[in-house]
Amino acid sequence: MKKFDYDPASFSKTTYNIGGISVHVYNSDTLAPYIESFNQSLVHVDEIPINVIYLIHARGRSYKDTEAIGYNILNQVNQKRNQQHKEAPLICVTFDLRNHGERTIDAFKNEDWLKGNKTHGIDMVSSIMGNVQDLKLIIDYLPDYLNLESYLTNEFKAKHQHYNIKHRNIISGYSLGAHVVYRFANEYPDLVYAINPVVGCVDLTSLLINRLKENDLSSEDYDKRWFYYNYDELNLSPEQQKIEYPEHFHKTLSKQDESIWENFAMHSIKMYASFGQEDRLVPYTLSSVWCDSYLNTNDDTQIVVYEGVGHDVTEKMVDDFTTWLVKQI
Repeated sequence: MKKFDYDPASFSKTTYNIGGISVHVYNSDTLAPYIESFNQSLVHVDEIPINVIYLIHARGRSYKDTEAIGYNILNQVNQKRNQQHKEAPLICVTFDLRNHGERTIDAFKNEDWLKGNKTHGIDMVSSIMGNVQDLKLIIDYLPDYLNLESYLTNEFKAKHQHYNIKHRNIISGYSLGAHVVYRFANEYPDLVYAINPVVGCVDLTSLLINRLKENDLSSEDYDKRWFYYNYDELNLSPEQQKIEYPEHFHKTLSKQDESIWENFAMHSIKMYASFGQEDRLVPYTLSSVWCDSYLNTNDDTQIVVYEGVGHDVTEKMVDDFTTWLVKQI
């Protein structure tokens, strides 16, 4: 994936150790003066909103990739916003995923079946679900480290006894990170304001079955919703059943995918999703029907399939996302 250029001096960076995870927060120095400005408010305040983008990197990468994207997002949002009005600040948050960056234990476990990792499917999905839990931990405890309530006076608190500092959580992820985005939003919809999955997939069962069986993208088998199939209907070889795709794994994964397919909170979560038309690693066709349903359910949603783009995140994808984002925050 493309390395994005950025100026590290353009926005502040603060690192917290949250539950043993190094969590990097950008542009948080804008929060204190914004919160303090409410102390002089002449109108009743029930809610003080801030916007937080959590950036989830791709398989085999690290937070340095999403850090670069985060700086670009902050810069573009500042340029595109109407600076004449006081708007809720935007901060970005990055961290290394499990078994990546400074948290790497065994890099080989991030490889796929073609690279010889026989447990690729289990390794990838267990990592995804672990990252979902890590993100939940960070979202739960980052407000304690930011401690924004400390910037409000006792007079404000007495006057607005039921005020709430509202974190509008926007979850953005790339490739593996996009898989995390879909699953986090499905597990914790009440914590999510908007999502930005890039070259991700809502149906990991079908993605992995097609990858394991080496089904051609043009074949009828590729368009099957494999999470609706019983294990014996997969027609796997004995070795595939024993090591690469066990029955218990299929039952667990297909249950997750069925929930995303049938119960995702499309009506309440805004989405800007990006796909590459030439993506053969995570093809858009696996998510297209689900995306069409999203478009028909949520008027604030936009889905773009970028011509000539493979499994990648491009400057155009980020630029289009920030154009959409400033309309939502």
